Amino acid sequence: MLLTQPNRLWLLSTRYHREGKCRRARLIKAYLFLFFRAVLPPEAVLAGLPALGHFAMNIVVHPNVSLGCDVVLWHGVTLSVSDSPGTTSRLTIGDRVEIGTGAVIIAPLRSSMSICNDVRIGANSVVTRSITQPGTYAGAPAVLVKRLEGSE
Repeated sequence: MLLTQPNRLWLLSTRYHREGKCRRARLIKAYLFLFFRAVLPPEAVLAGLPALGHFAMNIVVHPNVSLGCDVVLWHGVTLSVSDSPGTTSRLTIGDRVEIGTGAVIIAPLRSSMSICNDVRIGANSVVTRSITQPGTYAGAPAVLVKRLEGSE
């Protein structure tokens, strides 16, 4: 049922926002916050249906975030941009990225940041710089702990 699938509701709200149906999009955002304690803005750009672990509990996403295909966000993840919504600063998450429970990814003040394709970010990690090499990252600040096999 759609009302128990926060990822499908978020995708629907982004579609409504793109179509100019902002009131419907905001209503869905409020529903997501009320029932799942997730801040999933309709202004975010979703390339596909993201997987939101544990019913998206406590996931916070800034409106200036773009997510690629096959992205997994576990509960308690924060994706943030240190700038106002609608500015040119963006956080871009690539395809096939998995972000562990409690991880925080925050773009520096008034600048953009990106996470490349095929990245895994460990639980409770803190990412404050762009990640340009596929692999597994962990720690605060996050560092590469395992290269993706087949990448140089």
